Amino acid sequence: MILWLAPARRRRRFLAVLAAFTCLAGLAVLAALAAGCSRAAAPPARPLRIALHSDPLVLDPHLRNEALTYSVLRNIYEGLTAFDAEMRVGPALAVSWENPNDLTWVFHLRPGVRFHDGRELTAADVVFSLDRARTLPASSFGSYVVAVSKVRALDPHTVELTTRRPYAILLNKLAFVLVVPAGSPPQIRQPVGTGPYRLTSYQPGARLALTAFDGYWGGPSAVNRVDLLPIANQRERVARLIAGGLDIVQEPGAENLERLRAAPGCRLLEAESLTVNFLLLKTQRPPLSDLRVRRAINLALDRPALVAAVLHGAGHPVGQLVGRSVFGFAPDIAPPARDLAAARRLLAAAGYPGGIDLDLEFRPGRRAVEIAHQLGEAGIRVHLVERPWGVLFPRLLAHQVSFYLGAILAPSADASDLFDSMVHSRDAALGYGDGNFGDYHNAELDTLIQESGSTLDMLARRAQLERCMHLLMQDLALIPLHVPWNLFGVRDDVVWQPRRDGYILAREIRRR
Repeated sequence: MILWLAPARRRRRFLAVLAAFTCLAGLAVLAALAAGCSRAAAPPARPLRIALHSDPLVLDPHLRNEALTYSVLRNIYEGLTAFDAEMRVGPALAVSWENPNDLTWVFHLRPGVRFHDGRELTAADVVFSLDRARTLPASSFGSYVVAVSKVRALDPHTVELTTRRPYAILLNKLAFVLVVPAGSPPQIRQPVGTGPYRLTSYQPGARLALTAFDGYWGGPSAVNRVDLLPIANQRERVARLIAGGLDIVQEPGAENLERLRAAPGCRLLEAESLTVNFLLLKTQRPPLSDLRVRRAINLALDRPALVAAVLHGAGHPVGQLVGRSVFGFAPDIAPPARDLAAARRLLAAAGYPGGIDLDLEFRPGRRAVEIAHQLGEAGIRVHLVERPWGVLFPRLLAHQVSFYLGAILAPSADASDLFDSMVHSRDAALGYGDGNFGDYHNAELDTLIQESGSTLDMLARRAQLERCMHLLMQDLALIPLHVPWNLFGVRDDVVWQPRRDGYILAREIRRR
């Protein structure tokens, strides 16, 4: 039955009901507040869990020019410039710059940038960092500033940089010289940067924890906490991802790809790579000091078969030390066809008719069995020596490794990354050769590498870099194998586009 009330009575009835409802609502709020006093606040969102193949080698951004270490530290530190995911260089700590003449660059620092400890970024920090990367005896980043002769502060927010010669790719190289506070010690163990994340805890071998920096000049990050977990075994990484214990897995392993694709709640992300897998041969030690032996190794390899067996097709063969998307790639250098008979003849001519024995060193995750099998068919008997990355890399730095399976990354998509660091003879004064672990030396190539760095005409410079590649491939101190794709396993709620350089920057990741 519907009751009809006069307008005045309806209004009084409405106000009475409203008062009663308001009272009840107030009591509910008070009850909720009282209950809140007796229990803890809701826990924060869980961290983004990322599995890496190893720990970073150091926490100092100038001591180890190594891909995983730089990838981790790039979340904490920044350079004057930076590359985006498509390898376009742009502003970072420098908001603008000008090039008043061929040898002078003036950088204007971004205002309002602060380090994680609260101090303001100034030109003094930039001058200190660039000089530290150039002159610190243990620095591995001198090859990025080989052209720099002088750095000075013009005022608290302006830096002038002078080069020894015209250097068209300076902006590319400065992206990799990360800025630390002025007065930092010779070895930084407690990183303080300007990046989007700060280090909150680190247990080597277990977990490196990052938290978004509230004072970051670029604003808040989509992911507040990140756990970087070193897990050497690829199958374990993938199993934990499938079980929901991880969000992102680096290097899931080609043999695990179908398992990952079929797993509910997971997917595989792929990206074109700037990496080349290669063999390093120490040319100062017999039998590798004989070019005929190195040529025999090169001809004994079946690169398409390696791509099929090792990468499960997730890559392509290559006959030089950079891939086709890197500036300086020589299109006329094709991967050599396998020729076992020629390889055996070369070994015999070098005085080894019965073959040779070599130890091949590599880190976990590198698949070397097929390489050993192929070389064995030519009489090159390979003993496989797997070492943890934290053990193997110091051996490379100490020039103790004669035969090594690894990967070369051209992080600025320019072949000079390879030539300046790993190919040019060691020159501590200028910074060349800080990654020349095989003690390779070619005076003609050294000269051409330096000339290419000062060439402003990009077509002429490309031709010079291609000539450098031809000279390098004649000597075979480094033998290219294949270009692998960048592969990552991720949970379905992760929104991320992998970068061509393979770096994992948490700032670029979010959850659905």
